[in-house]
Amino acid sequence: MGRPRADLGYVSEITYRLIRDDPELWEARVRIRLRSGRSARPSARGATERAARNALKKRVVKISDRVVGSILSSESRFGLVMDKWLAEFKKKVDRGERAEKSYYDYRDTVAQLKARMGELACWEAENPGLCDEVLKAIRDEAAKSKRSKGDGYAAAKRARTVLSNVCGYAMRHNAMTTNPAKAVEMIEQIIKEDVRALEPHERADFMAKVRAFCTERVQESKRGDAGAQAWLDMPDIVEAMLATGARPGEILAAIGSGVVPSERTILLDHHLVRVEGVGLVRKPRRKGGHRTGGTPIKPMYPSWSAPMFTRRKLAAGDRNPLFVTWNGQWVDPANFQKRFRRMCDAIGYGWVAARMLRHTVGTHIVDAGGTNEDAADQLGNTPAVVQKHYRRPRKTNPANAAKLETMFDHPDTGS
Repeated sequence: MGRPRADLGYVSEITYRLIRDDPELWEARVRIRLRSGRSARPSARGATERAARNALKKRVVKISDRVVGSILSSESRFGLVMDKWLAEFKKKVDRGERAEKSYYDYRDTVAQLKARMGELACWEAENPGLCDEVLKAIRDEAAKSKRSKGDGYAAAKRARTVLSNVCGYAMRHNAMTTNPAKAVEMIEQIIKEDVRALEPHERADFMAKVRAFCTERVQESKRGDAGAQAWLDMPDIVEAMLATGARPGEILAAIGSGVVPSERTILLDHHLVRVEGVGLVRKPRRKGGHRTGGTPIKPMYPSWSAPMFTRRKLAAGDRNPLFVTWNGQWVDPANFQKRFRRMCDAIGYGWVAARMLRHTVGTHIVDAGGTNEDAADQLGNTPAVVQKHYRRPRKTNPANAAKLETMFDHPDTGS
């Protein structure tokens, strides 16, 4: 019977051999079982045993990835598992399978989790009660933040998502046997914001005030002021969003060739994102992820927006953006939203956010007799997503009200 195989990552004792006497030259050698199952026998030489050993250690460090690879165990630090999972997620981002924004959010969440449980061994982190306490602590901390809506729900929900994915990664690498994140108490949202949209009687007034405010801002700007161009384009961007239902990053990524005036259509097949260390990048597909959204759409815009789109196409040509900054660059969606917020606060519509223009489109289509499917075709989402996120509930139902009028016309006498 042969001797049992050494474990992966096994390192034998260092052996020494004198190569020559004058001057002395020593060789140090060791046997290592690599991640592939093969054995390596690195060696190094030096004037003394100690020098040879030190040189060998440096050589072993260089092949450490081949020795242990991604081997994890129940004794591995949970923080190390988080780092490895985040590195894998970054690869998905680089391949275009996940959004840059998701990576930045998850990186921040990993930092929060590591501060609370990063030094635990995996077997110690495999405790639903502990995970539950960590998630509640993150929720309570976020609830105190000025950026929070008061309940910390979003931060806790994201932390649970990240924790579950990290534990799943640990399970796939034999560092955990269960996923404790799936056993924690359900995180409930205390303050749930209703879907809001501009109502019919508000829309014309809103656009009139938008144009008046932006005209005033342009007139107040100094000649050559970079902000003047941004305010000059603001009404057209708002009109384009109300005409298509596109998100800011999608309409700002549109180019001249995407507009077809004869068909009154615009192609939305890219979106703008800011990448750390790179800047603003125009990425293929719309925002919305690789699973349920992101596919190109070509909505038909209404006649009241046709002059604006035609004018923009003629100014842009085929290859240039429909909307540009003063120096001909892409308009940053984040900068647009900051100006939009400033404008809405000034014109008396402080409750309106840029996303509500998309809500208004979905709501109007359904209120005008369309279905959730019709709104989904326009917005590039599924009917379920439209129902939940992109249209406010019906405020009135005349047919039901007419039925209720007869409630007491024929009372039931019980006979």
